[in-house]
Amino acid sequence: MLDALGNIGDFLGGLGVVITLIYLAAQIRQNTMSSRTESYQAAVAAISDWTRDVGSNPASSRIVEAGSRDFEVLSPEERVQFNLIMAALVRNLENIHFQFTHGAIDESAWSGWANRTHSLLEPAGAKAWWRTQEAAYSREFRRFVDEQKPSDDLPESIVRRDGPAV
Repeated sequence: MLDALGNIGDFLGGLGVVITLIYLAAQIRQNTMSSRTESYQAAVAAISDWTRDVGSNPASSRIVEAGSRDFEVLSPEERVQFNLIMAALVRNLENIHFQFTHGAIDESAWSGWANRTHSLLEPAGAKAWWRTQEAAYSREFRRFVDEQKPSDDLPESIVRRDGPAV
C-alpha cells in the first residue's frame, strides 16, 4: 500500500515538473516574442523620426534630393550634412537587416525594408555616397546591399530614381 502511494506521489511530482516546464517554455516564448516586437518597433520609430526630421526641414530635404541625384554637386558643407543624414538612416536600415538575419523580423516585414533599402541607395548620388561609406557598416549588411538585386517594382521611397518623393 505504501509502495502504491509512493508511486502515485512520484507520478504526481513528475507530472508537476512537466507542467512547470511547459508553463516556463510558454512564458519564455511569450517573452521572446515581446522582446522581438519591442526591438522592431524601436527600429521603425527611429526611421519614422528620421523621416519626420528630414521631411520637415526644407534644407535637409533639398540636400537629400540633390545628393541622392549627384553627390558631387553638393558643397563641402552639404556633403557633411548629406553624410550625416544618410548615415543615420542607413544605420537604422542596417539594424533592421541585423534583426532580420537574427530571426527577430519575419520575411514578409523584411521584404519591404529590403526594397526600401535598395530604392534609397539606387540613385547615382546615393550609390556614390555608399561607396565612400560602406566600410563603416557590417560585412553582412554590405553583402546584402551589394549582392541583392532590387526588384523592378521598387516602392516609391524617400528618394526616387529621379529624386525625392517628398
